[in-house]
Amino acid sequence: MKSKLTSRKFWLATLTNIVSITVVFKEIGGTTGIIFGIIGTIASSLVYMVSESKVDIERAKSTVTEVKDQISKLEGSSDK
Repeated sequence: MKSKLTSRKFWLATLTNIVSITVVFKEIGGTTGIIFGIIGTIASSLVYMVSESKVDIERAKSTVTEVKDQISKLEGSSDK
């Protein structure tokens, strides 16, 4: 969890959401500003979730590979 709080992606997504929500509630730019504020909030959240899921997938693949390697070593040592 601590690594998520120190992540640049996390803080960039958080800042983008804050700015976009501020644009919506302050009605900066009229209707166009509100629409782009909503789009900005949704887009930054989606991009963050997709990028973090890709990182998590790669971490899981690495863990699976490591476990398979350890199993192979154990199976090899039991044959002797």
